[in-house]
Amino acid sequence: MNEQAAFLSDKINAILAGAGSLLPELLLAGFFLLLVTLDLFKYKTLKHLLPWLALTGLFATLVVQILGGYTLGGTNFLDLLLSDGLAQFGGILFSTAGIFTILLSLQNKQLEHLKHGRGEYYGLILLLVLGLNLMAKSVNLLMVFLAIETVSIASYILTLILKDNRRSVEAGLKYILYGSLSTGVMVYGMSFFYGFTGTLNYTTEGFALALVQANGLLVTVAAILVFAGFFFKISAAPFHFWVPDVYRGAPMPVVALFATGPKIAGILVILRFVAPFADSLAFPDVQLFLGIAALATLAIGNFTAVWQKTPRRLMAFSSVSHAGFLLAALLAFGTNYTSGILFYLAVLLFMNFGIFLFLQIAEDDLGVEQLEQLSGLGKAYPYLGVMALLYLLSLTGLPPLAGFIGKLLIFTNIWEAYTLSSNPMLLALLVAGILLTGVALFYYIKIPFYLFLKRNQTEENLVISLSNKLLLALFALPLLLLFFKPDLLLNWIDRLLAQ
Repeated sequence: MNEQAAFLSDKINAILAGAGSLLPELLLAGFFLLLVTLDLFKYKTLKHLLPWLALTGLFATLVVQILGGYTLGGTNFLDLLLSDGLAQFGGILFSTAGIFTILLSLQNKQLEHLKHGRGEYYGLILLLVLGLNLMAKSVNLLMVFLAIETVSIASYILTLILKDNRRSVEAGLKYILYGSLSTGVMVYGMSFFYGFTGTLNYTTEGFALALVQANGLLVTVAAILVFAGFFFKISAAPFHFWVPDVYRGAPMPVVALFATGPKIAGILVILRFVAPFADSLAFPDVQLFLGIAALATLAIGNFTAVWQKTPRRLMAFSSVSHAGFLLAALLAFGTNYTSGILFYLAVLLFMNFGIFLFLQIAEDDLGVEQLEQLSGLGKAYPYLGVMALLYLLSLTGLPPLAGFIGKLLIFTNIWEAYTLSSNPMLLALLVAGILLTGVALFYYIKIPFYLFLKRNQTEENLVISLSNKLLLALFALPLLLLFFKPDLLLNWIDRLLAQ
């Protein structure tokens, strides 16, 4: 009895000691419960305050994460969660993505006329951000599964938030089916790893040593099964089939969040998970699988985007191609590739929200659903056209925008890793990445082509709101600043990682 009491006391003390490292998550959970509770009341004034309350919660979380201090030198919570610099940087990006999502939602006409579920909508955004934070901090396979499921459930409901829209319902159902399949496969793979190592904590030395001693073929099979769940979250091939339907059916702010938050969190999870497989002599098949997956994702994303007729589907396959670039970057073992990946993820956040805000304005104010309907709008609305051009050039990876620096860092790391290891897969990824950047330019340039070089068939003259113009400028400014001063972000990333 005394032994049980002592064990229970030690666990309670451990929970209390590590609880401070969960301050951002506790804030998000508190505001989520507050939003859901207040939504039960029918006062109109209260309903209008809900998005601003959600913004308050996200801003408070962002400030806490920027200031730090809630964790010192990487606090481990019960061998489940690790609050280190990597998780802190991810949390900052997730809170920023949540804030941007709500700002876009306040400008979205579909969500403006949402009769039921406004509180749930904003609460689910907070819940999704909470799940993303847990993904970034997870160092335990079981915790990874729970965090991914938290994000997935919130994502499914957000996709279905427009219940009267048949396209949204269809997209939501497909999303659930693909998600259930990938989750089941991932959990099966995780059970293998527990059998090999006797632990679920994949960041310990014992985990890596046990894998080296296990059967190489079985380790490769287990890794492939686990990567199925990770690839689903980052929309990498062959688990990308949900992307075009969800991007076409979900509200635009939700699409912008899906294109950034889960992708960033998935990459951070993979970044921790691939560390035990960095030894190419011990795990050549795992690295070969990741390389093939990166090549397939790059090829499918870029070449399929060329044939798209709608802006949403074009951006869906663009998102797949970016997943391919990030997967390729994760294979640059032996280099300081973490900083380059985090820089790329930060830039991707602003690029994606900027282009999706442009598409939202085009849909809501100008009735654009097909690429051809963009004809002449760049001449009619020069500010809108120039901003769209900036985002698209950055997504392609051309100067003078931060997307160029992001891709340059990734290509540099891959080349450095190739010179160290002479791995032909790395050379193939480098060549494919450079060539497919040219393909990306071909389909991205379609939008400016219609905007500026085609004649506008309508004579309507609409006024773009000041709030939308300011948001477009807000998303574009970091892309210009980080091209000329990338060290501002890179030095900060290095300081966080050194904690």
